[in-house]
Amino acid sequence: MNEIRWRILVGILSGVVASAPVLGQAEAPEPLTLRRAVELALERAPQLAAVRAEQDGERASARLAQDAYHPSAWITTSPGYTYGMPATVAGHVPSVVGIEFRQTVYDPYRRSAVYQAQARASGMDGTVARSCQDTVQQALEVYARCWVDQALTETAKRRVDAAEAIRQRTEALAAEGRRTDLDLERARLQAARAKQKLLNAESDRDLDLLELKRLIGWPGSAPLTLAADPDVAVPELTSSENLSAARAADPQLRSLSREVELLGHSARLENKRFAPIVEASASYQRLSKYNDFDKYYVTFTPDSVAVGVSIAIPVFTGGRFEDGRDRARARLEEAEAQRAARESDLELAVRRAEASVARTTAEKSLTRRSQGIEEQALSALQLLVREGRSELSDLDDRQIVLSDADEEASRAALSSLLERARLLSLRGELARSVLGADPPCLSETEVVKR
Repeated sequence: MNEIRWRILVGILSGVVASAPVLGQAEAPEPLTLRRAVELALERAPQLAAVRAEQDGERASARLAQDAYHPSAWITTSPGYTYGMPATVAGHVPSVVGIEFRQTVYDPYRRSAVYQAQARASGMDGTVARSCQDTVQQALEVYARCWVDQALTETAKRRVDAAEAIRQRTEALAAEGRRTDLDLERARLQAARAKQKLLNAESDRDLDLLELKRLIGWPGSAPLTLAADPDVAVPELTSSENLSAARAADPQLRSLSREVELLGHSARLENKRFAPIVEASASYQRLSKYNDFDKYYVTFTPDSVAVGVSIAIPVFTGGRFEDGRDRARARLEEAEAQRAARESDLELAVRRAEASVARTTAEKSLTRRSQGIEEQALSALQLLVREGRSELSDLDDRQIVLSDADEEASRAALSSLLERARLLSLRGELARSVLGADPPCLSETEVVKR
């Protein structure tokens, strides 16, 4: 009986030990996809958070300016005492309690301030959308560099292995007197250069991974594994209407056009010299009897009600009208100039991107052809070595040449990818290609009623 219990206990303990993870072995992290990297960057990128905060401030300023046209109500009390004729104290008749209602009906200067505040908020909408596009592009670029860094590091390792094999073989032949000191020094120099290229590749890989982690808010000490080649997420460009698509999709151009419209309204209002200012108000006050108001008014009642409209036409403003008009006109001219400059810059950026895409695509094709030729040459040389018709050292030399071709092809593919991404970003299609839909920061604008 005791033996049966012992066997059961041993079986349970064996199952627990088998199911438990190995001591000190961490669970492998889930590979990071390009889409997830872009989503994290849009959520956590510091530069995007900064412009979003500034956007919130400008939107609040626009709402605050618009609030000047909203009615306001106040409950007041103004205890005080007057001797002789009744008078106001701090702008109010002495009263126990009062209720005041105010409404600005028309004020061209306040309306102009509303348009200017809305123009600034519209400008920040464009800045946030542009920053959103830049964040998507930056996340893709850093992710792509990290992916290529892995390939470059593996290529550099293969180059080091081949160079070290040549160095060791040359040292052995030099010891036998079959190689000169110059041959040995060349082999050592080749191995040293191969090691330096490996160190450079590993350094670039670590720095790019650190940049990616900072961009997406990833812990610096946590491991990060990339899921797939980002090249498949950026399609080849076949459309030739890049400039018209970029103009239609550019958020800064849209926001500047909106700014010009709003600042035009502001300038027209500021140009009205004798525009009236109309305000309405209503108030109720419970007057105190100890001020002896009944001695001066035959029909005195402690309940005071006043309703009216104030109409004021400015005649002399001490230069404030002229200065305000000039300021509004200058802001309008500035916005128009910025819109024209943006149109010019956008056209130049599109033309440069088109040329870069064509150049890097051709370079990518050539490097792939070169890579294919070197792979075939290595395969042919391996066959000759197996047949004894070639030296093993020739195989290592050919491996180094192939490593150089692989590195060149990887860098050309990265350049082609980045240039296509840049042109897609100008067309406003990059985020849609990576995420499947435009992120909220590209289309989220606040509509402020006039």
